[in-house]
Amino acid sequence: MSSQREDYLIRLLTQAAAALRRLRERLAGGAAAGEIVREAEAAVGELLGRDAVMLRALDPATAAGLLGDPRRAALWGELLLVEATAQRQLGQAERAAALEARAKVLLRAAGPAKR
Repeated sequence: MSSQREDYLIRLLTQAAAALRRLRERLAGGAAAGEIVREAEAAVGELLGRDAVMLRALDPATAAGLLGDPRRAALWGELLLVEATAQRQLGQAERAAALEARAKVLLRAAGPAKR
């Protein structure tokens, strides 16, 4: 991987990790669940980049493989878990369960050392 691409990836991961921390803090602080859902979706969009629509449409194991970096899969999974919590607060239990299932596959694909 070129150093320019690696630098881009590091910036992307750093931004996603910062968004994840903020969302977790806001969720714990009682922020509106609808806002958390929108912000988590936006953070995932930033993390996945121009391929976001395609990656979201694929099964999570395939999507994780196409990401090219297990750290991206792990962050995606963690963001989905935050979104799932907010969806559950909104009374969207089925949507929350689907997000949790997707997150579990992404986190498994990322491996324990990548979280």
